[in-house]
Amino acid sequence: MSKATVVVFIGIIVALISFMGFPSVVKVTVTVLAGIAIIILGLLMRVERLWLLRPLQGGHKTDAYAENGAPNAGE
Repeated sequence: MSKATVVVFIGIIVALISFMGFPSVVKVTVTVLAGIAIIILGLLMRVERLWLLRPLQGGHKTDAYAENGAPNAGE
């Protein structure tokens, strides 16, 4: 299950928890735990996105490698 799917399910639980017949202590506890879970998943998704976008933005400028081929081969 992806992180985005988990966030959607947590959102559904938060939306429905107020309509269920649980005591207020349980409602508050579930809401706080769901909020913490969404924060953690959001941070993980942000870090994952940054790692995926880094190669596209040329963030590997310190990589030590050389391309094969003779210099000025196209001239």
